[in-house]
Amino acid sequence: MKKYTQVLPIRTDCRIDEQFGWLPLSVIEPTKESKAVWSEAYLDDGENESRRSNDAEYLPGLKFSEFHAGVAEQILRYWSMKGSVVVDPFAGRATRAVVANKLGRQYEGYEISPSTYKRSKEHFKKLGVSPKLYNLDGLFLAKNDNDSVDLVFTCPPYHDIEKYESVQNQNQLSDCASYEEFCRHIKCSGYHINRVLKPGAFCVWVVGDWRCPKGNGFRSFHSDLISLFTQEKLIHHDTIIMKNISPFAPLQAGKVASKRYTSKIHEYIMVFRKQGEYEIPEYCEQDELRVNSNKFFSYE
Repeated sequence: MKKYTQVLPIRTDCRIDEQFGWLPLSVIEPTKESKAVWSEAYLDDGENESRRSNDAEYLPGLKFSEFHAGVAEQILRYWSMKGSVVVDPFAGRATRAVVANKLGRQYEGYEISPSTYKRSKEHFKKLGVSPKLYNLDGLFLAKNDNDSVDLVFTCPPYHDIEKYESVQNQNQLSDCASYEEFCRHIKCSGYHINRVLKPGAFCVWVVGDWRCPKGNGFRSFHSDLISLFTQEKLIHHDTIIMKNISPFAPLQAGKVASKRYTSKIHEYIMVFRKQGEYEIPEYCEQDELRVNSNKFFSYE
């Protein structure tokens, strides 16, 4: 294998897919097999929760979305190393924390919702893992010092698409009165991400776009995110299109055709970097080979 100038180390004695479990292509599709490998990572404590009421017009009783654990593994393997300090501003329902901890990362997550925080901590205890989790507003990353983090990795709330637990006097993003207010908070998050990242270190956000309610247009959040983060001096490093496993898209064919738009079956892996050169800490080391990777992604 030809040697290149390296931001993070890669092995030269094996194929890239053996090292990372996937080929770094710009369009990917997570597999069900890679999700099943991490079945214990998902918070499934029997609590009845849904983001839409049972009498909603479309998809009543729909559950909260789950972050694909196979995607979490590949992001962590590709943009960080064993021992890396990984910070998650919007920790959510345990998945990224469990995967990061099992992969030997020093995970620190922020979860503003008291009930989700408590449930996640109980899930960690059941699994015997110990990632750090703070019941704090993740916009400000208050527990992290300047220039101290090797990777920021998260999937943020999508404004009011899913309704999360309201927290008095706190910045619950699903409570924002407008998309403009939501974006101001995202810009604030970008400022603090840039503050805590080490020079040259990565920030990876998995995001989607969405339609406005009542036919009032389309939110191209991934492009807005680029604008907001580059205003805070983060470098837009890469964009990857990720096709979703979506059983709902065919059910919406009549609805979207009647309005002449399309059903979205993809999200984006948005990659940013802090300016400067990254110095690999002594505590970081490369992961083991992923020869038996169970084909984490398929490709177009």
